[in-house]
Amino acid sequence: MSYCQMSTNRRTAIGMVAAGLFFGAGLTQSLSAQERERGSVVIYPVVFARNSGNATSRKTAIDCIEEAMQKGGYSLISRNVAANTWRRMGIANPTAETPVSAADLARYGEALKARYVVTAVVDFHTRSIWVDLGPKTVSTATVDIMITDVKTAHTVYSREDVAARSDEKFDVVKAAADLLLTPLVTVVSGGPKTPHEQRAVQIAVARAMRGWIRPSEDDYDRRRN
Repeated sequence: MSYCQMSTNRRTAIGMVAAGLFFGAGLTQSLSAQERERGSVVIYPVVFARNSGNATSRKTAIDCIEEAMQKGGYSLISRNVAANTWRRMGIANPTAETPVSAADLARYGEALKARYVVTAVVDFHTRSIWVDLGPKTVSTATVDIMITDVKTAHTVYSREDVAARSDEKFDVVKAAADLLLTPLVTVVSGGPKTPHEQRAVQIAVARAMRGWIRPSEDDYDRRRN
């Protein structure tokens, strides 16, 4: 084989390798983009059982669900659009005891061009207990989460009665890093109830959503102290 032929073959081989690397990189980027963007979701309605929680605590509950879905790679339909579309379609507002039918949720999601509809029921309970020489504020948040596939009108994920206390000890750093964008609220033992409700619902939502966002990893409940 002549020197010219060897050079030509070498350049051809290098070009094929480069093309392969370029294609592979493009494929990896494409797959990564798919993992980051899994479609749009609407988080509505969120019901607060017994009319519990104040405006700040309720906002935190909805924020946490949104943050978890964003962590999972989903894009969010705005709250205003979600609420206005719900009213326009005339779907009856649910209660803690009477949820919306899967058919209505699918119809609602289709109108918004969403892939999933996420609904939730949140219940806050705050009390003061006596510890050592002083009172201690403790809040419990109990969360139900349901995710409906708009195309099939079927529930594809559901967690019920997932509870968390504002003073419980578990891997809070893992919860904040993996499932939430906002750090967990810091509470003072005998302080006002609002931050206790916020912290409790952050933990409860993280626990409830983990099976959907991080299904291959252990549940937080297995690591509770």
